[in-house]
Amino acid sequence: MRLLLKRIPFVFFLLISAVLIIYQTSGVPRKEIPLPADSLTSPSHIKALIKYQSYYPFINYNRNFVEFSSSKALNAFFEKIPQTPYRKLKILHMGDSHLQADILSGSIRNRLQEALGYGGRGLVFPFKAAGTHSAYDYKTYATGLWDYTRNTQRDAVYDMGLIGATVHTSDSGASFKFVFRDGFIKENFTRVKIYCKQDSASYDLRMKYSANAAALYIDCNNPKSGKSYIMVNLPKSADTLEFFVHKTDSLQTRFECYGLLIESPADNGVLYNSTGINGAGYRSLLKQRLFAQQLTEMSPDLIILDMGANDFFAGSFYEPEMASNLRKIITMLQTASPSSAIIISNAQDIYYRRKRDVVECRNFSDLTKKIAIENNCAYYNYYDVSGGKASMNQWLKRGLAQSDKVHLTTPGYNVRGELLLNALLNSYATYLLNPGKDSLEASTYQIDTSELKNYFVEEVNFGTENKKVVTEVYHEPEAITEGENKIYYTIRSGDNLGSIAQKFGVSIRELQYWNSLSGTKIIAGKSLVIYKKGAQVQAPPVNQKQVQPTVAPTTQKSPANVTPNQRNNYRKASHIVKSGDTLWALAQKYHTSVDAIKKANNLKSDKLSLGQVLLIP
Repeated sequence: MRLLLKRIPFVFFLLISAVLIIYQTSGVPRKEIPLPADSLTSPSHIKALIKYQSYYPFINYNRNFVEFSSSKALNAFFEKIPQTPYRKLKILHMGDSHLQADILSGSIRNRLQEALGYGGRGLVFPFKAAGTHSAYDYKTYATGLWDYTRNTQRDAVYDMGLIGATVHTSDSGASFKFVFRDGFIKENFTRVKIYCKQDSASYDLRMKYSANAAALYIDCNNPKSGKSYIMVNLPKSADTLEFFVHKTDSLQTRFECYGLLIESPADNGVLYNSTGINGAGYRSLLKQRLFAQQLTEMSPDLIILDMGANDFFAGSFYEPEMASNLRKIITMLQTASPSSAIIISNAQDIYYRRKRDVVECRNFSDLTKKIAIENNCAYYNYYDVSGGKASMNQWLKRGLAQSDKVHLTTPGYNVRGELLLNALLNSYATYLLNPGKDSLEASTYQIDTSELKNYFVEEVNFGTENKKVVTEVYHEPEAITEGENKIYYTIRSGDNLGSIAQKFGVSIRELQYWNSLSGTKIIAGKSLVIYKKGAQVQAPPVNQKQVQPTVAPTTQKSPANVTPNQRNNYRKASHIVKSGDTLWALAQKYHTSVDAIKKANNLKSDKLSLGQVLLIP
């Protein structure tokens, strides 16, 4: 196959690669485009996908590889990457509190899917019913009485699967709901797999995916299905999914859910699943009795095990127990899904109670490498790449870490996700360049300075100039950097798109277009590209398909809790709340989202009052 691909005319390949590179680095809103398989076997194209947004001198970019000592570790996964246009590439990333919010893993998912295709959102969970927070791209709601089990609890009341949490109810009037942020559910994400207990005692479900469509009725009483999930194919994708417990027989007494999976029915693109429970460790994963069955059904091409620090964070590092648990997990993974490649990652430098540097992180790094090699797994030495001993202070100083010196900020998790993805791409490019090699050590394949410079979005001069990049991002007095035809503005605390647009004489829509923003949320410390007046730049396109909402009479009062600046950021449309109105129904009616309506009106809950006036974004 590889010989056949190499015979495709080189000029054609260069043309395709150039188009893709321009597409991925431009401000044009990204859409899924078919990726020719031949480009995925080209080292130069893979290297063009490696991008770092900022440079930090304490990070060891030159050693940023996923390493292995046997061809059995990653070769099978690498061989599947070129098949992604016609075979779904499935990845399972398992972790702890660093993954529950999905910022780290979500950044990897977004970049992989932009390059290789949208295979699905992946695993999600009704976290509200389990008494904890959801991921960054969706919120969950629950009504009725729910009980739950999480893998961090000492005694697991209910069985758990891949996600490591379970919700259970005996309330026949209970419900739960998912509301996804705009743009995160693609048009082809129409298949939903509901992981739940299926037997004669289980309640059925009634599922709403659209305010205008009839509810779907789901039978949860088929233990002979042979699957741990119930599959539902929706007529169209939806950013709001609501599930109501539905008692249809006197024998039904409860409903037990282990999570959902949302994907495309087509067999292509990337399906990146992320699971993380706050406080989870190796011991937690071993409590998940349904894990092996669900893993066998999923059969991921790659498993990333990204946890373990909670097993020693608050106490001594007991290596025999850590090693035993890690070996048990690897055996479970390899038995349940023998075709899956496995990457064992470790923890970066962390502090206990903000004061004591947890020096055992170095021991943990050595342990994961040793056991990965023993079991033909790959390993990612994130401890070393992220800076090693005492480097957490450097992350904190630059706004990448939280004050607890354990968790990262949103920019920090984006950096961490960027590092892991680029490490995988570096290793894949090295594999393509050295197909006969059966091992990869970062010390042997260190990236030289001349090549490393090409991976940064902005020009970097290693040495004195390195500090300038960091200074511009976090400490530049005016927060403005001039370019030939554009300005780079560093977002400050308290900034919003409206104030920035006014400052530079541009529109909010232009700022969103130039920076590929799907909404109005911006993050302090990040940079915005702003084109100077007179610069030749394409204007934002007008969405011809946009449906205008019904506009209420202009004599109506605006909501009292909305400021004049907020009103300018939304269409001059309003709605008077009447009996039976809900935020979900209004979002469907006006083709927007629940979160957008709440943000436009400064609503802290879903509760509405008769006669209340709402701005409609």
